Amino acid sequence: METVLDAGLTGLGLFWRALWALAFGYAISAAIQVFVSHKAATKHLGEPTPRKLGLSMLLGFASSSCSFAALSATRSIWTKGAHLVAALAFMFASTNLAIEVAALAIIFLGWQFALALFVGAPILVSVMALIVAVWRPKQLEKQAFERARGISEEMEISHDSSGTWRSRIRERASWQMVGRAYVGEWRMVWKELAVGFALAGVVAAAVPERFFRAIFPTELPSVLLVVVHAMVAPFLAVFTVIGSMGNGPLAAILFENGVVFAGIMAFLYSDFIVPPSLKINANYYGWRFALYLGIVFAIAAIFAGIVVHFVFGLIGLIPETAKNVKELASFGVDYTLFLNIFAIALSMVLIKLARE
Repeated sequence: METVLDAGLTGLGLFWRALWALAFGYAISAAIQVFVSHKAATKHLGEPTPRKLGLSMLLGFASSSCSFAALSATRSIWTKGAHLVAALAFMFASTNLAIEVAALAIIFLGWQFALALFVGAPILVSVMALIVAVWRPKQLEKQAFERARGISEEMEISHDSSGTWRSRIRERASWQMVGRAYVGEWRMVWKELAVGFALAGVVAAAVPERFFRAIFPTELPSVLLVVVHAMVAPFLAVFTVIGSMGNGPLAAILFENGVVFAGIMAFLYSDFIVPPSLKINANYYGWRFALYLGIVFAIAAIFAGIVVHFVFGLIGLIPETAKNVKELASFGVDYTLFLNIFAIALSMVLIKLARE
């Protein structure tokens, strides 16, 4: 019973930490659906050039949402006309380069890991772009796009496409559409969120540390050790079913128990291949395309983790210790409390607008 209570409180604590990011992310997604035109998205993110991929990551960084919210924002951007790779770059940056994720990395792992998140970002996106260029099932992509566009159209209410976003932003009807889109996003994923955070609490509270030590071998040559740990980490991420806001504490447990820097980075980068993320993508695109995206992200995460490890090793930036995992799931009077108060107030406003 004590373990059950601990798991429940841990799951609630993780959700409490992520609530404001979820609310802000879905609000941004709703605003994108209403105010960003097809032409604007195509103009800025229409081709996977280095410049536009960099812009995609910059826009993702500005959106600063957790992985679950980033999935819906990505669907909106892609169906608005962005190139698939640019949309995926946005999705990756909006969670892995989010300020709150970097802050959690500093709290639980050290500033070196936060820096590595940013250093590895262009590496991961470049690998992802190369994979899509070589292996791109176009018929499957077309089917996924049509399905995603249909979902977006169901959530959106048509508006005057001849008007600019500056004119629409002053119209109350536009904000009512934002409210309805916001409510629609929550309706789409609330079950997956509930399952994801509940399982996160169970893993954090009930899985013994020796389990993590058992699946990451330590008696290997140094180079092979780096490669093996980076390859195992994404598979572990799948079974932990924890997204970007919850994988920091488990990464601290892994680091404390001998997992090398490359494995930790690959684990942190793997939030889009966990079952809740795959299930949400399957809702949007169908299971076959969701699995395709998962494979692309897994390969890119492994490669980025390995490269960042050797780069940081050469310049002596690989840390030796990590902090206690339980702090993330704690409740207190801190920035999370105030951000959540604001997020709840924002949600109440958007819900009220949706009902008008």
